[in-house]
Amino acid sequence: MIGWLMHRFQRAGLAALFLLLLATTPALAQHDGVIDSPAPDATLTGTTPVTGSAAHPTFRKWQLDLLLDGDPQHATFLAFGEKPVASSAELLTWDTTLYPNGDHLLRLRVVHSNLNYDEIFVPVTIANAGAPPAAKPEADAEADAAAEKPEAAAEEKPAPAPTPVVFRTDAPADGERWIEVDISDQKLTAWQGDVPIFETIVSTGKPGFRTLPGEFAVYLRFEKTRMRGVDYDTPDVPWTMFYDGDFAIHGAYWHNNFGTPVSHGCVNLRVEEAKALYEWASKGTRVVVNE
Repeated sequence: MIGWLMHRFQRAGLAALFLLLLATTPALAQHDGVIDSPAPDATLTGTTPVTGSAAHPTFRKWQLDLLLDGDPQHATFLAFGEKPVASSAELLTWDTTLYPNGDHLLRLRVVHSNLNYDEIFVPVTIANAGAPPAAKPEADAEADAAAEKPEAAAEEKPAPAPTPVVFRTDAPADGERWIEVDISDQKLTAWQGDVPIFETIVSTGKPGFRTLPGEFAVYLRFEKTRMRGVDYDTPDVPWTMFYDGDFAIHGAYWHNNFGTPVSHGCVNLRVEEAKALYEWASKGTRVVVNE
């Protein structure tokens, strides 16, 4: 009997990793997400549905990935949703023929509003006739390394020379200082009373990392801070003003795609503009985010 169990364990391949993740990841015990099908260790061919649920009291999004050979560094995006799935439903109709044969891990990630997340793993085997086994060409490895940095491709674009940041000086001295962010126009306006004293283009959240609309207030400020999240770890983020949980207005030195939504939910400005805004605003400054 023991010999049969050992044989079974060896055939499962990634089952050991799966059980280790279950044992060492407290988030799994919370059941914020469940993959109902395919079942663990299932052998898949052709098109198959992926069903499950994804919900949390502070839900932000769910995301399905395939970890080739069970390696998190070789995660391949499959699907995501911005609405919680409270009971079992189809998350994806998955064409497995588009992916290499081999033993892989399905990963369901449930992201919270503070950008923490829980993960659920299911080991599967893809075995389509005539399909090649999993392989990581050199070009893919380079792409994976680049993906570890936020907006890595955008970093290759040379930034223009800084220009002086000028605020209007004809606003009433006793006018309320407040900040307006327009997501649809990718624009930020600094107001003093009813006078727009400064306007610029910004970058808000990219698909899957929505910048939330509403009325808030700056509650925490840093000249430099480290930001970490689902798929990024960025040091020395300059001139940062947090206004709602982990959402902030800050400078972005790693891209020059302002006017395009490329962030992880924060409002990105050019560094020199972020500095000027930081020095003009203060803790308690009202922030209005419109869609």
